Amino acid sequence: MKKIYLFIVMIFLGLNVYAQDNGFGVRAGVNIASMTNYNSKVGFHLGGLYRLQLSSNTPIFFEPGVMLEFKGGKLTQAGTSNTLNLVYLEVPAMFAYRFQINNNWAIQPALGPFFSFGVSGTIKQTFMGQTQSADLFGSNGGLKRGDVGLKIALGALVNSIYFGCGYDLSFVNLPKNYQTGDPKLRNGSFYISAGYNF
Repeated sequence: MKKIYLFIVMIFLGLNVYAQDNGFGVRAGVNIASMTNYNSKVGFHLGGLYRLQLSSNTPIFFEPGVMLEFKGGKLTQAGTSNTLNLVYLEVPAMFAYRFQINNNWAIQPALGPFFSFGVSGTIKQTFMGQTQSADLFGSNGGLKRGDVGLKIALGALVNSIYFGCGYDLSFVNLPKNYQTGDPKLRNGSFYISAGYNF
């Protein structure tokens, strides 16, 4: 019985050593969002992630998370201004590698897919001082709610404080009733983040 207890204690001690850098993190920052054939607009993002070290021998991390993302774009044509405001609940699944510079500093590139669900989407059209808006994600809206893409990031850790930047590249052509020859519409977003690892 004592051997069993000792074995269990050794397992937990080993897990503690292995999991010493696992934990939660929070992130927030600015999006410079754009869409195909649209100009950029400023949005923001806010959310959290869980940091899981995949190997005790190498600093490879899996970082799934949940983010609230504000994206969209602007376009002015023939005196009409169109602004697309899209809000997504995004689930990134990033893989990161940490290059430890010294005891306090580390550089961390990351790459992985993201999966998004549109929770709010509107288009605002302004012409000769008159503004009207319409829903983009509703049953009568013209855009798909689902979005999938690739997330690329480069971050720096100063102790537990995180700074980084990256780009979201969407693979989904958003119009519901797209026909060959129509202009495509995909999300893209350059972002700057700051956060804290617990």
